[in-house]
Amino acid sequence: MIDPHPSADLDRLAELLMSEASPDNAMDISTLDGFIAAVLAGPDGPELGELLPMMLGQDEPGQELGFRSEAEAGELVALIAQHWRDTAQTLARHPEDYQPVVYAQALVPEDEEAGDDGDEAEEVSVIDDWCGGFIQGLQLRSGLFEQLSDELKDLLSPIFLYGTVEGAEELERMQLTDQQHESIAEALPAIVTALYGHFHGAAQG
Repeated sequence: MIDPHPSADLDRLAELLMSEASPDNAMDISTLDGFIAAVLAGPDGPELGELLPMMLGQDEPGQELGFRSEAEAGELVALIAQHWRDTAQTLARHPEDYQPVVYAQALVPEDEEAGDDGDEAEEVSVIDDWCGGFIQGLQLRSGLFEQLSDELKDLLSPIFLYGTVEGAEELERMQLTDQQHESIAEALPAIVTALYGHFHGAAQG
């Protein structure tokens, strides 16, 4: 897993989100990161406090969120808040340093038998969860996508490919190579920073 924001303990955050310490439908770390990126890159909108229930899996207003303990709930919320601040600061001041939090999956060559020893396997980025979270963040603002320029819409199109059901069906038809897939994964930072620049202007010094 990429760790673009070292001041937040992302490994601990990922662990808590996937454990019994958090509500059942809480976002995983990659979905959460994509969601936060979209909210912060888009026009000014909801504050973190308004979005925490959604991040933690609340399906309906007023639904009780189940935590294993108050201590772990406090730690989880604090880590999410720190990651939010870290991402906001990176996009505002050092957009060139922005990197999404995505998983990596080892590639096993077809001609290599399972269990064979050898060189370290190559990895491919798993970006579906991140893109899905990003789409959720964009959808908080009704009609936002329609308001964007054609250039930005085209720039965002790979995220819709990986983050929507319709996109997944299109990906099946496209049969991208691993190299093509990685090229899209590597373009995610530029997509986020371009969207941020559109709504918030140049980075602050």
